[in-house]
Amino acid sequence: MRQIELLGIVGIVMLATSATPTNAQHVTNMPSGQQLFQDHCATCHGTDGTGHGPMAEILKVPPADLTQIGARAGGAFPAARVAEIIRYGGDIAGHGTAAMPVWGMVFSGEGGGGKVGGAYSRRAVIELKDYLETMQKKAP
Repeated sequence: MRQIELLGIVGIVMLATSATPTNAQHVTNMPSGQQLFQDHCATCHGTDGTGHGPMAEILKVPPADLTQIGARAGGAFPAARVAEIIRYGGDIAGHGTAAMPVWGMVFSGEGGGGKVGGAYSRRAVIELKDYLETMQKKAP
């Protein structure tokens, strides 16, 4: 009886550890913040982030100049607020109705859903937020 219990425990440990590399690898193989921006944001915000993407002219509210986030926030890049907007959409007028993607959910789906998708989404939001911070134009 003791051997059966031991084999059961060993089996559970093997399953748990065999899933870990796949999960970690999936999150590790994430595109850079720049690639995420080009894939998901540039259509509206432009490849340079200034708000002049190919879809900008047909939107009811022009896309924001993402190179000025820090300037609009008084000179400091509001990292937590930016992450919230990426993840949940924020209360940005230009994002309009629910037709605007909530990137946290999109990234979760791209990551395969579930816990792995959640980890992928969190990492993607951080990568994208960090990239946006590098795009900030310095005040003269």
